[in-house]
Amino acid sequence: MKKEFCIMPLNQAYMQQRTSMFCERHEVFFGSNRQKSIKDGLVVFLTPEMHRGTIGVHGKSGHRFDIYLKQIAQKAWQEYYNKTTEEFIQRYGKNYL
Repeated sequence: MKKEFCIMPLNQAYMQQRTSMFCERHEVFFGSNRQKSIKDGLVVFLTPEMHRGTIGVHGKSGHRFDIYLKQIAQKAWQEYYNKTTEEFIQRYGKNYL
């Protein structure tokens, strides 16, 4: 399996790389920011349940998990690229911290 660029820190909630064909890539910032997320390394790998299930990031009860990932991603982006909160907002449109 091809290793994908990920700057997200180690965390028990997700994986930093695809460990099996059953892992699903999740771009932390989606919609118009999806390609930026991929380019900047703001992707994680989730089980199908944690991606699309009820408590998953796209599930009906997954809002808290979604925001949690966005907060981790913003912090990782600012540290990795040595950028400010204002620069993050310019790139992704919102402050999650």
